[in-house]
Amino acid sequence: MNKLWLLLLGILVLTGCNNNPSSLTYSELSEEDLSEEMQSYFQNAKEENGAHLYFDEENDSMVVYLNGENVVQGEKAKTFTDFDVDSEEETLKLMYKSAETTDLSNSSLDFSLFYKVNLNKEYDKVMLFQNGNEASFRSVSGGKKG
Repeated sequence: MNKLWLLLLGILVLTGCNNNPSSLTYSELSEEDLSEEMQSYFQNAKEENGAHLYFDEENDSMVVYLNGENVVQGEKAKTFTDFDVDSEEETLKLMYKSAETTDLSNSSLDFSLFYKVNLNKEYDKVMLFQNGNEASFRSVSGGKKG
């Protein structure tokens, strides 16, 4: 009987450790999931390929828009294959992988993506990495708390 109680207590403790509400998480979004203000901002950002960042301070989050839709005839298009987030002390790291293709008709390729990053605290610095190399945002904007 004591072993059963120990087992249940162990499971309860481990379950509690996995449900950390203050963890840094992200999820992929569709453009329709964005607020009108964000859609307006990203509509303007569609003109430039690259990474665009929108701070949503009201919801303690940010949205990253990866855009590779603008293709010059004869050049390769940029697709996006992976996204991840990490933090190190007061620095938030946003990391993505991209590839180039000439196959513009392949519907399985992602030429643009939106990611919502749910922040677990305030960060002093946000760093962007493309294929393991430090990169820069093409544009940055955001909404302020009320």
